[in-house]
Amino acid sequence: MMKFLTTSIIFLMFIDSVGQTREFTAMEYVGGIGNRILKVWVTDSLIFAAKVKGMTSETTFSPIDNTELVIPRYKRDDPNSYINEKRILSYHDIDFSKLTPKVFLEIDSKNFVIRKIDIKEAYHNPKKKWGMGRYPHNGRIVIVSIPSEFNRKKTREFILVGNQDERPILNWIKQD
Repeated sequence: MMKFLTTSIIFLMFIDSVGQTREFTAMEYVGGIGNRILKVWVTDSLIFAAKVKGMTSETTFSPIDNTELVIPRYKRDDPNSYINEKRILSYHDIDFSKLTPKVFLEIDSKNFVIRKIDIKEAYHNPKKKWGMGRYPHNGRIVIVSIPSEFNRKKTREFILVGNQDERPILNWIKQD
């Protein structure tokens, strides 16, 4: 009886994890001096990355707080505080397990999709990213893949903003 129960629990845990869409928030450096915030959804076969906020800065060098550019210090541990609430609305009702890369790219030209079969290497670099100032981050997830029509870059670096555990994220990416 105990063996059956244990086997059943393991089987149910496997079913629960298959077909789920996982998500995390990251920053990507662009053009040497710029950055953008990405919401990333990981399915069984695809990684969808959407631009959900433009430039983020440590300071505006202005006496007026610009919360569009600078995340208040008391919110910086929460990865969701980096997301523009209006931009994320475009993705709320999407079933990523049924979404095609082509349709996803039509939402925003800055979006990209990495096919898991194209991934050559995925790893965590725990070193702090230069230029992040006092923004908390847990290193970065680096994905090296074959460029495609949905992802033109060979290497993508996802800086894990706020308080996020890289271990499950890396497992989702490596999972077939």
